[in-house]
Amino acid sequence: MVDFSIIEGDIIYDQEADLIMQQIEILLDTRNGEVLGDYNFGTRFDVYLYNPNIGNTTIENDVRDYIVDNVELFNWEVTVHVDFLVGSMNDILLLTIELHDPNGSSYHKTYKVTQGAVEY
Repeated sequence: MVDFSIIEGDIIYDQEADLIMQQIEILLDTRNGEVLGDYNFGTRFDVYLYNPNIGNTTIENDVRDYIVDNVELFNWEVTVHVDFLVGSMNDILLLTIELHDPNGSSYHKTYKVTQGAVEY
């Protein structure tokens, strides 16, 4: 995956950002409990989509904790934003992950989560 970010008219490619985003995508594609020997690796999107008592802040904190605990961030900061869209059959969770490097650059990507599956 190569995710180019445009900053002040220049195209910047950062191998660390690319590596971090790849690790995050693997984490998001894995359901909690699917990895033998590491039951805590993965996410619980099915719980978030079907429980109306869980708010955006809880999901943002949980996903951020999953990332911090399971991804090598190379001194980058990560923030997570969640929005819910009401669907005709099921709700849709929009998950935006932002990476901020120590030099002030930032990268972001939004994922669409439906019925526990992550779409890019």
